[in-house]
Amino acid sequence: MISPSSPSGARRRALLFWAFFAAGAVVLALAPLALNNYWLRVLTTVFMYATVTQGLNVIVGLTGYHAFGNAVFFGFGAYACGVAMTLGAPFPVALIAAVAFSALVAGIVGWPILRLRGHYFAIATVALNLAAIQLVIQVGGVTGGAEGLPLPLSDLPPGPLYRAIYLVMLAGMVVSTLLVAFILTRPFGYALRAIRDGERAAGVMGIDTTATKVAAWALSAGITGFAGGVWAYWITFIEPASAFDPAIGVKAYMMLILGGMGTVIGPVLGAFVLEFLSTLVWGGFLQAHQIVFGVLIVVICLVAPNGMLVAGRSLIQRWRSRHGAA
Repeated sequence: MISPSSPSGARRRALLFWAFFAAGAVVLALAPLALNNYWLRVLTTVFMYATVTQGLNVIVGLTGYHAFGNAVFFGFGAYACGVAMTLGAPFPVALIAAVAFSALVAGIVGWPILRLRGHYFAIATVALNLAAIQLVIQVGGVTGGAEGLPLPLSDLPPGPLYRAIYLVMLAGMVVSTLLVAFILTRPFGYALRAIRDGERAAGVMGIDTTATKVAAWALSAGITGFAGGVWAYWITFIEPASAFDPAIGVKAYMMLILGGMGTVIGPVLGAFVLEFLSTLVWGGFLQAHQIVFGVLIVVICLVAPNGMLVAGRSLIQRWRSRHGAA
């Protein structure tokens, strides 16, 4: 019998996990054939938040830098995609521009900001989000300023268009999850976790902590900018308050904490649970949905303070110990 803690047992669990992940991705890719427009929109939103949360996971969960204003890159991605399309670029090219521009901004501002630590860095990211809103408003012109920016309409009918956006958002969630899994097995991932566990010690070990943190934030920004770019094309009209809405970052942060920071599947789990829970509570408690939703989140945090993924693993270990003892 193979022990669960043995290397072969670990490989077996990893293969089983990725088999389930691949099967789930295929099922979700085929789901539009049976879903109505309402649930198609709900799942598209879930995929969007899962992608944003995976981006947040890179800088928060793996690196240990709590970027409360990380949703600023969602807005940068939305505006980069919108401006590129108004200038005549097709959507795939505009989406690449959204990823590249978001990562570039993170790389530029990361050098000074990432020298801050703890709550100073968190405050700086929130200030960056506020500054971005004013920048877009003051620039005007190609950004539309305070009046907003309409994107060119697609030639596709609404049904095929929304299914295409669904699949693009799904691809973003899958690719970002695979990217996080890949990082965790590479020297870059070990460097990030070394910084999270002790930045001074990581520096003594020879890790260029500043360059590594900037690279992590740029990667996080690129993932988040991708979601923002697809969202802009989906909405077809963007304005500063919605594109740089702090609630997007707050919600992603909640999903990351509930799912499990620093894990591969935790952000996806948190996005599915929180968004579906929000949808069900909204439908069942129309007048008091915020109260009920808040109470449920508090209960989840009390039951699983380290995330639902860690809580699930603890339950499995307890079951195994009791089963073995029996």
